Amino acid sequence: MRTFKIRLKTRWPAGTAVATAVPADGAGTGDADSGVGDGRTHDSTYTLYRLGERLSTGARLYVETGRADGLDAGGESQNTLHSFTGPPIPQGEGTSIARAFLDGNHTLISIMARINPSPDWFVGVDSFQLCVEGNWVDTVTVELDPLDGGTDNGFTFTAANWPTQPQGIAYRITSRYPAHPAGSFYYPNLPRLPPIATLTFTKRI
Repeated sequence: MRTFKIRLKTRWPAGTAVATAVPADGAGTGDADSGVGDGRTHDSTYTLYRLGERLSTGARLYVETGRADGLDAGGESQNTLHSFTGPPIPQGEGTSIARAFLDGNHTLISIMARINPSPDWFVGVDSFQLCVEGNWVDTVTVELDPLDGGTDNGFTFTAANWPTQPQGIAYRITSRYPAHPAGSFYYPNLPRLPPIATLTFTKRI
């Protein structure tokens, strides 16, 4: 068994503190806060979410409402080892710490942290490998871009509910896509959006 410390550091720009992620239990959804989100350690057969594919019903509920109780609708998967959440961040920029347990059969980690308020946006990692060639990673930091769940057509943080029918695929939001002038992340003069958060994984001794 191996323990990793997980640190989510949010980098919401000045004036956009409302663009925040919430902890998986939905606490604080009425405030500007953030947290590590909802995570799993697992093997290669488990998927929490995947870009280019449709979100599961449970993942759709999570990105739209913050409710995480449907992520494992069929019960705790035998292909996961540990489910975890982190404490909320009470402001737009801050840090949330959690820990996760992995073993030789469950070396991957996936995390979703909803952006609130938003139509269906989130940040996260999908099946990130923490054991390379038989060795556990000491520490690694991943820069996070905003992701779209493909379940709502809204372009702004506070857009009215506008379900995508039929449901689309999850995708990475960029400075030029979706190409709508009202989009909260639409900055066509930028080559790319600055990362809005980072996740750092550190092996515990």
